Amino acid sequence: MVVVGEIEVTLMDTSTALMVLCATFLPGAFGQGAITGLGYHYQSTTVAPGQLISVFVAGSLTGEVSVSQSGRPVPVLGMSSSASCLNLNACSPMTAITIQIPYEIEPYCVFTNPQCEVRELAQLTLSVNGIAETPINLNPVADQIHILTACDTVVPGGTESPAQYSGLPCEPLVAHADGSLVTAASPAQTGEEVVAYAVGLGITVPAVGTGEAATTATPTYETFLLDFNFRANALATEPLQPTTPGLPPAGSNVPLYSGLVPEEVGLYQINFTVPTPPASIQPCSGAVQSNLTVSVGGLASFDGAGICVAE
Repeated sequence: MVVVGEIEVTLMDTSTALMVLCATFLPGAFGQGAITGLGYHYQSTTVAPGQLISVFVAGSLTGEVSVSQSGRPVPVLGMSSSASCLNLNACSPMTAITIQIPYEIEPYCVFTNPQCEVRELAQLTLSVNGIAETPINLNPVADQIHILTACDTVVPGGTESPAQYSGLPCEPLVAHADGSLVTAASPAQTGEEVVAYAVGLGITVPAVGTGEAATTATPTYETFLLDFNFRANALATEPLQPTTPGLPPAGSNVPLYSGLVPEEVGLYQINFTVPTPPASIQPCSGAVQSNLTVSVGGLASFDGAGICVAE
């Protein structure tokens, strides 16, 4: 238990939650290839300060791999080779390079602010054996929320790539206090404090260096908002945004804690209490894969996780 301000924050056992994931990576030589995607199971060049993200490269890579963002070195946190199968008869190797976007990246002016100026063009450059690929233009924003799932390559065991994504739901990393995942067989209980693991929540107070792990619970600079939707298999919905910057709307839900996970690089946790479900809630079974969708919204993005809650 860690006290953040006047709130006691339960820090979940991330090792238990992450180790439940599994993956089948193909060993093999690495050789230079072209960048085919940036993001998670979709292609996106929108990034937030400190965000963990995968750079997908066709083929396998050998030798020295480095990444820079507008001249700044970018930490390479992992590199995995897997089979990218567009269909059963056409499989080819693909490399996922996990990086952390520097906290120093400056978000572009996405809001009405006459004092805001774009000071530099944000570009990402991959170099293999000292040879730079064509830079990729990035779109930096204050936050780019992504609740992690069992498919994401940015966590140990993740398997997803743009070519592999089937459109089927990937189990979100939402955990009980003991680190075990919330599932249909182990649903969340009313009033229980659970945690969603995420990336892309932006800068923190105090600041943490790029590539460095937080030594203690470190809250986000932004105040994020929550939305709870007790419908079967519901999609994420954007929480009501404040009319006054920095002031949540009256009656809105906010996390018990949103911030970095201690001893982890770029990994955030969002703690919240499971609200009381309506009497008409459908239990998770068969086609009902979730009966509560928890959405998290920030200044520039939102994302959600479908979980199971006991009746």
